[in-house]
Amino acid sequence: MERNIQLDWQALVGEAIKRRKENRLTQKHLAAIAGVNHLGVIKFEKMQENLELKTVFSILRVLGLMKLNS
Repeated sequence: MERNIQLDWQALVGEAIKRRKENRLTQKHLAAIAGVNHLGVIKFEKMQENLELKTVFSILRVLGLMKLNS
């Protein structure tokens, strides 16, 4: 079964940045809470392609844009 899933990456990153700022988190603070490298947050917010998926998921979870699987 083939699935065609589309993701609006620009909108997702935009919402993540908005939430980070609303919560008054610096990029460094977000990185610490998410357990990722500060450079990972910078790459995420600049929409660079060479990101690890686990970094993206960690950032999105902290900002409430992704739920943990139970």
